[in-house]
Amino acid sequence: MTSMPRRVRAAALLLPLAIAGASVASTGCDLAMQHYSEKQTAEWRKTYDLKPGGRIEIRNVNGRIEVQPSTGSAVEVVAEKSANGASVEAAKEALSGIDIQDTASPDEIRIVTKVSRAGGGLFGGGNQMVHYTVKVPASAEAIFATINGGVELTGLKGRVTAEATNGGVRARDISGPLDASTTNGGVEVELAAVADSGVKLECVNGGIELKLPSTAKANISARISNGGINASGLAIETVGESSKRRLEGRLNGGGPQIELSGTNGGIRISSR
Repeated sequence: MTSMPRRVRAAALLLPLAIAGASVASTGCDLAMQHYSEKQTAEWRKTYDLKPGGRIEIRNVNGRIEVQPSTGSAVEVVAEKSANGASVEAAKEALSGIDIQDTASPDEIRIVTKVSRAGGGLFGGGNQMVHYTVKVPASAEAIFATINGGVELTGLKGRVTAEATNGGVRARDISGPLDASTTNGGVEVELAAVADSGVKLECVNGGIELKLPSTAKANISARISNGGINASGLAIETVGESSKRRLEGRLNGGGPQIELSGTNGGIRISSR
């Protein structure tokens, strides 16, 4: 009888142990989560007035940010704070550890989430989160950033910077300059038009998908380390050296700059 190679035998011996270890870890996680069964929530709501050409910045810690255009000059912010704990009291204490700080003037609005580990400990308070729902003047300059969560944008025309660390960036019907980046998550952007100042999309772990009008004019520069680039169906005249992981070209004769760069994941460019 043919004997198994040493590496295969070792893997066969270790597999049951790995499965058992994973089962124990999973059970421990389930038990830990049971201790966070109590949840408390609170709403933070404010409305501001922003001058034309004004700027708004929101920086979150845990939770997503959703943004839509408002009417007139109003900025409307609704933040739903939530926290879990081993008891109602622990959840309330954890909730009290979420602080939303704002500074505002007609020219600039800045909102920052601050979180302290109130009710701390594995079985005390935890899972502190803030979910922002925001309406801003469509042409306002804006910065939206979150560490654990995603950013979703719709119908904006001003210069926008969107950053997410663990979570994706989704943008639809965008016609202004856009700089969007994420570390763990994907970037999906649908442009209504290509702004003169261009577009920059970056993603470390995840894919990039860009949709733009078939008649849009742009200079496109795309690079990916691990994955491929798909721009089939677009009238792109390549410039210089292009490959599976690099694309330089002019779309419909060229225009504003569009830069796409990723590390792990693919890049897909298509028409709306």
